[in-house]
Amino acid sequence: MSEQRLSEAGAWKYLIETLTMLDVDAGDQTAWLDKYRLETDDLALDYENARTSIVLLAEAGRIDVAMESRLARIDAILDAMSGAEQAFRWTYEALTADAGWLKVRQLAREALTELAGTWQQPLPPWGSTVAFSNCPGPSLGRPRRTGVDR
Repeated sequence: MSEQRLSEAGAWKYLIETLTMLDVDAGDQTAWLDKYRLETDDLALDYENARTSIVLLAEAGRIDVAMESRLARIDAILDAMSGAEQAFRWTYEALTADAGWLKVRQLAREALTELAGTWQQPLPPWGSTVAFSNCPGPSLGRPRRTGVDR
């Protein structure tokens, strides 16, 4: 029983942190990415890892169907922005002006406001949350969103 609570707590923290990285202003995103030597698509790859958290939290009744739908829309927008032909959408400049990133930011802010009471959350340190042992950090052994593997 306590193991389930820990899993829910880890899933909650992971979801809040990944949403935080999607909702902050582009300048904060780029500074964070630079600090940890990550790439723009790491924001989306980290959110992709949060799918497991979303399922667990929905099954536990911590998030409702409407929230699941909002979170799925974020994922759908990020998926639509993926692939080599969409690489221009994964630049620092795109974080500021691209319609997809602006919509993702808006949806993430709405979700965080509902889940955490405010969208303004502290930026998490990289690697601070490992909600599930089978969720590697962003980009580790997975294809890049830009269609170009490291």
